[in-house]
Amino acid sequence: MSEGNQNFCQNLIRRRLQYGAAITACLGGFCLGCCLGWNSPCSELLKQKYDFPTYQRNLIGAALPLGCLLGVMIVPFLVDRIGRKNTMLAAIPPFFFGWLLIIFASSHVSLYIVGRYITGFFSGMYCVVTPIYCAEISEKEIRDSLGVFFQLLLVIGILYAFCTGYIKDVVWISILNGVTPLVFGVIMLFMPESPFYYIMKERGEDAQKALQKFRGKDHDCEAEIQEFQNVVALDKAEALSFKYMFKKSLRKVLCVAYGLMIAQQLSGINAIIFYGVTIFEATGTEMDSLTQNVCVGVVQVISCTFAAGIVDKVGRKSLMVVSEIVMCVCLVALGIFFSVQKHNPDMLEKLDWLPLSSCCIYIGAFCIGAGPIPWSYMGEIFPTKIKGTASSSAALLNWILAFVVTISFESIAEAIGNDVIIYIFAIICALSAVFLLFSMVETKGKTFSEIQEAFGIMEN
Repeated sequence: MSEGNQNFCQNLIRRRLQYGAAITACLGGFCLGCCLGWNSPCSELLKQKYDFPTYQRNLIGAALPLGCLLGVMIVPFLVDRIGRKNTMLAAIPPFFFGWLLIIFASSHVSLYIVGRYITGFFSGMYCVVTPIYCAEISEKEIRDSLGVFFQLLLVIGILYAFCTGYIKDVVWISILNGVTPLVFGVIMLFMPESPFYYIMKERGEDAQKALQKFRGKDHDCEAEIQEFQNVVALDKAEALSFKYMFKKSLRKVLCVAYGLMIAQQLSGINAIIFYGVTIFEATGTEMDSLTQNVCVGVVQVISCTFAAGIVDKVGRKSLMVVSEIVMCVCLVALGIFFSVQKHNPDMLEKLDWLPLSSCCIYIGAFCIGAGPIPWSYMGEIFPTKIKGTASSSAALLNWILAFVVTISFESIAEAIGNDVIIYIFAIICALSAVFLLFSMVETKGKTFSEIQEAFGIMEN
């Protein structure tokens, strides 16, 4: 074995708890993915079994992002008080209760809506706390790849939910998805708390023990502990005030964070995820719509796995910009298909390969950039004392946009046509690529202090 391979193996073994804890924390993303993916097969099943009209199915679908956007608002009140780990654990019992309401809803629309709202409320918390936890427990050399784990587990959860759709029974689909928070909670109990949180609470001995577990018993953690203490001390030196929140450097960070969330949600991703089966039904192609949906889910998982392997080498900014450009091209192609379907249906037979191909490439591009990067980027760029509040505000914007897209997509598509709304998403992707090209700061290989210096936050 070469020296390089030997060092890689040694580092992999030494960092095994970092990888294990990040994967475990990101099981919260898996649970969220199950919630997101549930709607695609179940929306059509509810229509077939109970004859739920479009507006009721829209309300059931939109209840989840509505819950998420309100759930992220309570994270700042918990994450710095009870800790990152305990915030994740506290969400599990009510999360499971929401699934129970869905399981026993039968033909009662109100129970589906309330159950989806509750699962959204508590799964949405993971969008904020999990990236913070993963960023704080990882060494800078692997922080980018660990940051992708949240999106990776999320899309595996979506694929899992898509596959349960083959049962073609809403109750059993809900049971198989509803047990996932319990599994997550049991495993998370055994993971250490973030050492950064202990430093914030002036529990230096606990921070040292936790960091030593994450880095390995023979690793020298003094320099990293000092780095954490410097960042926390710098934040405490300047009082948190209304004026502080509007510093020029912080305005830039907030604009970038909000821009990333707009780029993610207004790319049309939730229209594809929530109504994938409905969209494929609308194409009129011969391939089973649920099978096409599962193909999209498989591409999601493969792409996120690929992203985890290259993000440390390529960097977040490049992946994000390329992701938006490729998504734009794919959406234009899908829009062209629907335009041909509307104006020249005789040509559709020659283009029956286009919807699935464009959706798969679109999802692949989303998963290497626009999917994982906005969430992981938030865990790195904000100063400690506003990290919870600022991350939650960005996540709030994300879920507001997700709610708007989810509740309005089918109705707008029926009013103006599938092709027009797809073209609108494509234009937003193009504009997002330009914005991010000139605004994002690359965080690859940088410490928290170096990232804040790059944004000008540490300047006097």
